Amino acid sequence: MRETAQNSWDARRVGLPTNYRLELTAVSPTHRPAWQRLLTPPPQTQKFFGIGKAVRTPNLRLLSVVDRGTKGLGGPTRADELSEGSRDWVSFVLNVGEKRDTFQGGGTYGYGKAVLYRLSKVGAILVYTRTDVPGTGLTSRLIGIALGDSYDSVERADVAARPYTGRHWWGDVQGEHVEPLIGAEADRVARMLGLRPFGESESGTTLTVLDPDLGDFDDVESAAQHLADTIAWHMWPIMLPERGDQLLIPQVVAGGRTFEVPDPAKTYPLHMFVSAYRRLAAGRGMALECKNPRKQLGHFALERAVVVPMSGESVPLAASYAGLDGDPHHVCLMRAPELVVQYYRGPEPGSVNRAYAGVFRADDELDDTFAAAEPPTHDQWVHEQLTGHSKTFVRVTFTRIKEQLAAFRTPAASVTSISTGVALGAASNFLGGLVAAAFAEPGAKSSDGGSARGRSREHTVGSGKQPGDFSRATHDRVRVATVDEPRVEDRDGDVVVIQRFAVTGPGPVHLDARLAIVTWEGREVEAPAGAARPKVRCWVTSVGEVAAEACIVDTPCEVDLVVDPVPDTMTDIAVIGASPEEGVA
Repeated sequence: MRETAQNSWDARRVGLPTNYRLELTAVSPTHRPAWQRLLTPPPQTQKFFGIGKAVRTPNLRLLSVVDRGTKGLGGPTRADELSEGSRDWVSFVLNVGEKRDTFQGGGTYGYGKAVLYRLSKVGAILVYTRTDVPGTGLTSRLIGIALGDSYDSVERADVAARPYTGRHWWGDVQGEHVEPLIGAEADRVARMLGLRPFGESESGTTLTVLDPDLGDFDDVESAAQHLADTIAWHMWPIMLPERGDQLLIPQVVAGGRTFEVPDPAKTYPLHMFVSAYRRLAAGRGMALECKNPRKQLGHFALERAVVVPMSGESVPLAASYAGLDGDPHHVCLMRAPELVVQYYRGPEPGSVNRAYAGVFRADDELDDTFAAAEPPTHDQWVHEQLTGHSKTFVRVTFTRIKEQLAAFRTPAASVTSISTGVALGAASNFLGGLVAAAFAEPGAKSSDGGSARGRSREHTVGSGKQPGDFSRATHDRVRVATVDEPRVEDRDGDVVVIQRFAVTGPGPVHLDARLAIVTWEGREVEAPAGAARPKVRCWVTSVGEVAAEACIVDTPCEVDLVVDPVPDTMTDIAVIGASPEEGVA
């Protein structure tokens, strides 16, 4: 997806949106005879690659990459012909490894098309394109290409044995080279094969992969949804509506069903990167500079948020492949084509309820420098492969980004520990922003050394000990700990959050609820003037409900705390336990 969408974007036409469509289909019984008749290799070569067997397979699967509103593959159809204009056909179909000739384009090495052959179990693709030929107008071209292992042919009576490179073409054979089918003939054969036709005034390209390998996906539907998610994660900067006509319009279709590509501006956590990007577009980003030699490197913007922690199961596979395994603490790197190069991982914030997403866009004057720093996969910037000032500019870019993210590094002294941990994100699906979370107090000790970030709090009170001091554990200590995840219920038409606590130790025990709004800066215990604050609705104990901020329970027991949250906020729930004669610690 990355490579083909990049090619489509580089081939965009000014003033037209670029339509990019991925289709997972199968050869229909109507078209199968044409596939067998036209694409079965000669007998003497069939054993060297599997196309002949594939085209005889019922329901042969195809993956087509379709772009429209693009230039198509133009220029000469022979690599040994000189041309002053486009050489897109030669570069894509005939040559491998040519440097890019698209100003501020995404591609640099020309190796990207190799992923198409690797994706095909038989190493074969069809290329069907329509391009504007000078003096002729819009002209269709159709050719087949296979890339396999090299081999030596078998010697026959009339033909000597000879080595072959493993590269094969199918089309109009003319002597020692193969020309594509041209014009009406190309369109006629494409219809026979069931390929998507071009409209009367359309230009563009269809790349069809024969027998694609879907990898770990058990069915076409899950593979199609993954492709749709992947488009959003890697192409979101060129999908935003504010780009006007110069945007990518993606679509994924499988089995006659359209799989929606997520809207990046409405999808967590992509919308955080979108917000940072829009700050850059509005001129509200920060310029990052190299001091020696002095040079503007690009612009940087950051979006912060207080979030409900994502569980591992809720992280989309496309996000995981992109380098995010949870809530974002990353910077999206991009250059002039505004395609995602990498989600650069920054330091984790001090709390799982905090996240940030940044965008760095390289300066246009350094586009060639950053392009040269990309490996063939175009998924990072590697300053070690550069020299001179170019190497310095890319290296210093990461230094400046790290400086901007330094504030998120958590000092070792602030990391606290507690005894047990539970995930507390169950409320998020219902309220879309509420989390019932209990944060550990600094200085609390743990018998298991667990991390305090996003985990439950256990509070202990005993004779002669300070709250939270577990170092001299005795039989007379009071413990309060969360039980299971918080749950959301509807009571009398109101949404409430319920957290269950287990209370052990000498009783009775006085329980006191401490509620606060969580913001990026921390807990807001006191609400601003006129603002609502979360409230304790009641405690549910073994003897009934207690409508108060605090209650007294016998031990051991379990008690539910019922909270009225403030809509569209995140609530911190803490419960303090103490012996009644000692008061609340």
